[in-house]
Amino acid sequence: MPEQTRTINQDLRDLGAPPTVRPLVNGYQVARWDTPAELTGPGRHRMLTLLRDLAARSFGADHSDYWHARDDSGFFDQISCLALILDPAGTPVGWGGYHRHRFASRRALYLDAAGVVPAHRRFGLSSALMTHFLTRELIARPWGNTYVVLRTRHPAVYSGWRKGLGRTRVHPRRDRPVPAMIARIATDAARWLGDGPRLDPRTLLVRDAYRMFEGCVYGVAPRSGHVDLDTYFAEQVGPKDAVLMVVRMSALPLAGILLGRYLGGLSPAPTGGRPLRGAAPARSTVQATPTGTGAFGLIPGGRP
Repeated sequence: MPEQTRTINQDLRDLGAPPTVRPLVNGYQVARWDTPAELTGPGRHRMLTLLRDLAARSFGADHSDYWHARDDSGFFDQISCLALILDPAGTPVGWGGYHRHRFASRRALYLDAAGVVPAHRRFGLSSALMTHFLTRELIARPWGNTYVVLRTRHPAVYSGWRKGLGRTRVHPRRDRPVPAMIARIATDAARWLGDGPRLDPRTLLVRDAYRMFEGCVYGVAPRSGHVDLDTYFAEQVGPKDAVLMVVRMSALPLAGILLGRYLGGLSPAPTGGRPLRGAAPARSTVQATPTGTGAFGLIPGGRP
């Protein structure tokens, strides 16, 4: 049976544009739309409802206003790739996406919002999805660096990228000044996001980055388990602030990630460390309340 139609529930078939489906990890699959703009009007509405519900379950907070703002600003026409994570039964349990862009004349991927519902986090799905994205993009453009840019206020996200790729590739670094090229990439990205005046290029902190949220970003303050890092985020990164991360990627570190997965070891987790325990509400978005531990890291993007 063709991979585009295998193990997809009827709701996904009715979106107006069929996804490409590939194996992900541990029996899970990724359903990927390489041209999300092709989704029909009714399909966009269904997808938006699905993303809103997944976000509520992942973060333990109601993000309806955020997703409606994204839709109004042309989310489906702007994003380069959008994907859903499907469990072995074909039910969506997570999502992610990215934008291809050039910042400071350098090739870059801006990672959009992403999350996995709590009951499925122990399978490394966020890490596998990001590795899937990076593999597609770096194989198509294997020479030179591709810079991965993301906003987050989750210390485990920062910790995970640093652990997976090494300190020298992940910025900002608390033990070194931000290099001039990284600062230029971050400044250009912040301007594209509408955060230009709020970015401090010396620290890559973005003040009030999550201003589009009416309530809390996370139901419970996220932690990584590293005391110094958690203290930094708690004291320096405000409730609506974010760190604008810039990660220097190339084919060589990606090969290390893929080799680690092939050998079955503790492969790098580029989207973050293991989250602390906590249950997000498995209810509809309307009923969601801020009681969960949150997903691997909220990465809003695409100029909401």
